[in-house]
Amino acid sequence: MIKVLHLSHAMVWGGNEQQLVDLIPAIEYHNVFNTIFCFENSEIHKYSLKNKLNFIATKKKSTYSFSLSKILNQIIIRDGYQIVHMHTSNSVGTFLTLNLLFSPKIYGIFSKKGISDSSSFFSKIKYNFYKIKKYICVSNAVYDSFSKSIKTKNRHKLSLIYDGINLDRISLKSPYSIREKLNIDKDTYLIGSIANHSPAKDLITLIRGLSELKSLGINNFFCAQIGKKSNLTKILEKEISDLGIDNHIKLLGYQDQASSFISQFDCFCLSSMREGLPLSILESFYVGTPVIATKAGGIPEAITSGFNGSLVAIEDYKNFGLKIKELLINKALKRKYIENSKEKLKKNFTNKVCAKNTYSVYNEVLTENNG
Repeated sequence: MIKVLHLSHAMVWGGNEQQLVDLIPAIEYHNVFNTIFCFENSEIHKYSLKNKLNFIATKKKSTYSFSLSKILNQIIIRDGYQIVHMHTSNSVGTFLTLNLLFSPKIYGIFSKKGISDSSSFFSKIKYNFYKIKKYICVSNAVYDSFSKSIKTKNRHKLSLIYDGINLDRISLKSPYSIREKLNIDKDTYLIGSIANHSPAKDLITLIRGLSELKSLGINNFFCAQIGKKSNLTKILEKEISDLGIDNHIKLLGYQDQASSFISQFDCFCLSSMREGLPLSILESFYVGTPVIATKAGGIPEAITSGFNGSLVAIEDYKNFGLKIKELLINKALKRKYIENSKEKLKKNFTNKVCAKNTYSVYNEVLTENNG
């Protein structure tokens, strides 16, 4: 049996956390014992409690805290973990501190999920720490971006493993009907968006794309936008008002079980500027909702434009509007996207495929380093 301690410093719920909890039930079939190490009252702590996952929670501490490293060292020695699998960038800093202070016999693996600036002097030090034996990148786009922060001598440690979703957890039962709640007619084309109000998600492009759709003579549409609000929300609301599309979009804010609403949408839209490989696209594939997205990050690795979805250039709101119109009026195209997306999902993007490949990395690390 391989014993793995999964390290997450996240307090809120996001794609990283969903990907972690999707991985665990599948990788257990490969004789891997998993424990999540997290902070008390974080969303992943709450999820682990509710879903009876193995976890160890401690009070929130700073990344480079001596006491945090001491706790981890005691756990590793007591329970005999062989691998620390890091799922957030801050957890890499803690892993570095742990080893500098206590040097336990443990090997590190870091999963790089998104595209971000990892080029600072200290980032390069922590990511190139010798006890990190493998880097798992979730897309070729992430691989190419992250490799710039990795020294040439360490680039052989880079690997590509697509994240996969746990098909058993995806529910078609939503907390409520969006059409009923918002009084949307059954003949109105319902566009869906799930994205927090952050710069990387570039919801301005989506909003302008909806305005472009209206200018193309399409009026029977409505967009339900789900995502945590922020200081950008007022800017988005002003853009909606200035473009005169108040009656065509509603910013619903955070919604529990957000992915369960995807099956209600006639199409799913993602207008991001930066992405790793968003789970919402894979979830759309599974429930049969066609996708229109930008060519951000790893998205083109999941969607071949014209085959199983539509892609537009980043910030290209005019083509965004055109692609929505095309999908709205072309029922055969919609059927094609749905059929091809389901096939691609089953072949490449389930948690079983991800678990098999991740287990191979675990086994490789232990074999190479234990002789």
